[in-house]
Amino acid sequence: MIRSAFTIAAVFLGLSAVPSQAQDANENNNGLQTGTRFEREPETADAAQARWMQKRVANCVFNRNKDEAREILANSNFYSIQFDDFDQDPETLFDDLNVDFCIGRLMRGADNRAYYTYMQIQYSTLRNLLAEEAYLQDFDGPPKIDSATPRDVAGRFDGMRVHPQISTMASLADCLTYHASAQTHDLLRARPGSDDEDEAITALGPVIVSCADTQEQQLQIPTSLIRQMAADGLWSRSYYGSTAAGEG
Repeated sequence: MIRSAFTIAAVFLGLSAVPSQAQDANENNNGLQTGTRFEREPETADAAQARWMQKRVANCVFNRNKDEAREILANSNFYSIQFDDFDQDPETLFDDLNVDFCIGRLMRGADNRAYYTYMQIQYSTLRNLLAEEAYLQDFDGPPKIDSATPRDVAGRFDGMRVHPQISTMASLADCLTYHASAQTHDLLRARPGSDDEDEAITALGPVIVSCADTQEQQLQIPTSLIRQMAADGLWSRSYYGSTAAGEG
C-alpha cells in the first residue's frame, strides 16, 4: 500500500526539467531562462511563523527517532511513504514518532498556542521536514558537484516506475541541487521566515525558472514548496548519489 498526498502546486504540473546542455534564444549565457520572471507566492507573517514551528516539531521528532526517521526516508519519495516496504503501520506512525509530544512541548509557550491550527502535518510534509533535519544533521556543507557529477540522481527509485508527478518533482529537485548546491544548502540552514531564507530563495529564483522550463511569463511558487524541494534534493543526492557532501 502506498499512501500519497498529491498536493503539488499547479504551476509544476506537466513541467519537465531542462537538460543541462540545452540552450536557445530564450536563455542567457548561463543557460538560465530569461523570458520568465520568478516570484514567490505571498506569505503572511503567521504562515512564516507556522513554518518555523513545523521545523521545530520536525527537529524534535528526528532527534527522538533518528533510526526510524532514516528508515522512513529510505522508503519514501517527495509525495508518499511506502509503508509496505518496512515495518511501520501508517495508522500509528505519528504516535510511534511522538509527534503529539513534540507539538505539545512546543505549544507550552503561550505565544505558540495561536498557531496550533497550523500543525496539521501530512505524511508527505513530515517526510520532507525529516529529510531537511537528516541532511542538516549529517552535513555541514553542500554536495560536491563537478563535471563528472550526474544531474539526475539515478538511485532514487531503484529502476521502479513511479507516478509522473513524483518523477517530475524528483527531476526538479535534482536539477535545483545540481545547479545551485550551495544556495540550496544555505536555504536549509536559514530559519524559516528569516532574512537569510529570503536571500537564499532570491538567489535560487533564476535556477528554479531554468529547471522548471516553463513558458509561463511568471512563475509563482510557495516558499514552503521551494524549501521542501531543496530538502528532498539535497538529502536524496547525499543518500543516493555517488558524490560526497561536506560531512558534519
